Amino acid sequence: MKIVRIGLALALLFGLFAFGTAPVQAQDEPEITLTWWMNPWRIRPPGFPADQTPTGEEYVRYIAEEFQALYPNVTVVTEVVPNAGFNEKINTAIFAGNPPDVLRDLNLNPDWAREGLLEPIDDYLTEDDWNDFFDYALENGRIDGLHYVWPWSNSNNGMGSTLLLNPAVFAERGVALPNGHWTIEEFLEAAEQLTFDRSGDGRPDVYAVTFAAQDQLNMLGWLHRFGATLLNEDATEFVLNSPEGVQALQLLVDMVHEYRIAPSGAEGMGVYDTISNLHTGRAAMGYGGIYEIGRITRSLADGLIDEAIEVVIAPFPHDPEVGPVAYRTSGGFVVFRQDDDYRRDMAMELARFITNRENVALLEDLLYLTARRSVNEQLRFEEVQAYADVGPNVEIYLDAISYGIPYFGPLEVNVGPAMDYFTAAIQSALSLQATPQQALDDFVRNANRVVFGN
Repeated sequence: MKIVRIGLALALLFGLFAFGTAPVQAQDEPEITLTWWMNPWRIRPPGFPADQTPTGEEYVRYIAEEFQALYPNVTVVTEVVPNAGFNEKINTAIFAGNPPDVLRDLNLNPDWAREGLLEPIDDYLTEDDWNDFFDYALENGRIDGLHYVWPWSNSNNGMGSTLLLNPAVFAERGVALPNGHWTIEEFLEAAEQLTFDRSGDGRPDVYAVTFAAQDQLNMLGWLHRFGATLLNEDATEFVLNSPEGVQALQLLVDMVHEYRIAPSGAEGMGVYDTISNLHTGRAAMGYGGIYEIGRITRSLADGLIDEAIEVVIAPFPHDPEVGPVAYRTSGGFVVFRQDDDYRRDMAMELARFITNRENVALLEDLLYLTARRSVNEQLRFEEVQAYADVGPNVEIYLDAISYGIPYFGPLEVNVGPAMDYFTAAIQSALSLQATPQQALDDFVRNANRVVFGN
């Protein structure tokens, strides 16, 4: 570790933590400007009016101003880059030799690290960081043995990871809520009772669950039930047409057409159909985590529902021979290559500042869990207290994603060009236009062609 890094750490330790004030700036520290790009995260910073809606600019401005108060010789120039066109903008900046110093790792390209465009963070992580960040959050930023991402957010909105259950419907039908992890057989037994006719017209008014072919994350969640994976172990070819993948897709088809515990028309549905069916009582189960519980408030405010529902989080059901499986992801910040040691240290310090305990806790405003264990233990998620007992639900969610895997394979492989073919395969199977084997064979053939050139 370079001497300047040690000096910076000591300044932080004695100047900031011991005395509660900003570290004293040395006379010879140069005036520098750092650039920080981020996609819009509409986080309310401290002091933001509760009756106003943030745009995304407020959060980065707050972080920049707080950092500059600690380091008056550093100017942080921020830019909130829209999600649409984010990749194009950063690629253009890299090509021009002028990328930002710190970047939110939206769709991180591992070739950036291999080509020497990124700075590894290993030497800057403290022992406390190694212990506090979730292992998988650090692992998500590991490329060829080095770590490049300062972890920040933990998982996503819960899609593909956990289910949301309406306990009122379970109680109405005399069905016990799952006590922790449950098997596919237990799920099917409950689902049969949770699909019923309230009105007496001979047709179900309530289904157990909704399947939506255009909902890629949750469809991948179901396709992983029997041990299938999108890619082989070497991540060199698509193998979702394995016997395990075919078995899982056949189960989806049967749940719609034979068991009739999910509404027909799944081939034309998307994720918002699954959300609507849960919120309006047409389905006893939906999908998501803490973030999706917060969507109930938004649905009420938008007039999409007249009355709120209470929900509980539950894991996806599993095959006992395979065990639990969930979707896991995380996000953070990367530092682009710096030719000057001091600029490198300060860019790293900015990334560290964004992801420290105090600032990462601001993710609670968006109902996101963080990449830090210690912070998650303190989150209260008061916004959703009216709809769920938050403490136990956070525990259930964290337990579920502890079995998480990256559904889309390793960072090194961009499967994006293949995913439209995945949706088409699910649509053809759920509409009975192809058998599950035929549908997944078509997907694998097209996916290997567009991603690997096979």
